[in-house]
Amino acid sequence: MSSTSSAVAVVGAGPGLGRAVARRFGAAGHPVALISRNAGKLRGIADSLAAEGVTARAYPADVTDEESLTVALDTAAAELGRIGVLSYNPAPTFPSEAGQVPDLAALGFTSAARTTRESVRPMFDMLVGGALTAAAAVLPAMREARDGALLFTTGTTAIRPLPEMGNSGIALAGLRSWAQGLHNDLADEGVYVGHLCIGVPIIPNSGEGDPDVLADRWYRLAQERTSFEATVGI
Repeated sequence: MSSTSSAVAVVGAGPGLGRAVARRFGAAGHPVALISRNAGKLRGIADSLAAEGVTARAYPADVTDEESLTVALDTAAAELGRIGVLSYNPAPTFPSEAGQVPDLAALGFTSAARTTRESVRPMFDMLVGGALTAAAAVLPAMREARDGALLFTTGTTAIRPLPEMGNSGIALAGLRSWAQGLHNDLADEGVYVGHLCIGVPIIPNSGEGDPDVLADRWYRLAQERTSFEATVGI
């Protein structure tokens, strides 16, 4: 990133990693666009960041709705300036306290043997479709400026299959493959594409899984631009 004036769009901005990424890049001087479905939660995150001196605005949108997400990103760019960093990390909400075991079925995951076209579709729409839409909205300006970063966060199944999460594995492995191809395609255009695969619970004060630690990892990857991928706990 050559300029601290470009905006950062955090797509999938929840109270954990999304807020931490917004806070880290915002502290470095980037205005932040917060994007997710829940307008009330977004406003709360934006207010808490503003109290810390970060310029942050909420743009409610559903990542599975191409028009909604595109309008949110276009509006953010018009109000905050060119989107110079896209952080894409929507995901099912896992428990945020140590010791809690998630109900994977309730979160929409299906085992490999039970995975169907129907169970893959919502995962694909959220994890891949939304990423494609978001990238399409911000890439033209990045390529014109010859400066930008697309940051895609995934989980273990992007790299290592987990039988109990078969449907997400199809989506995340595909997202990783596409992102790496995009990294290669854009290498000579000043646009960095990176992938961070997180294989530990994202819980405050948990060492490498602490949201602030992960956000700083993302910030350093985007600054250094020396590798496509990093993993945590894998």
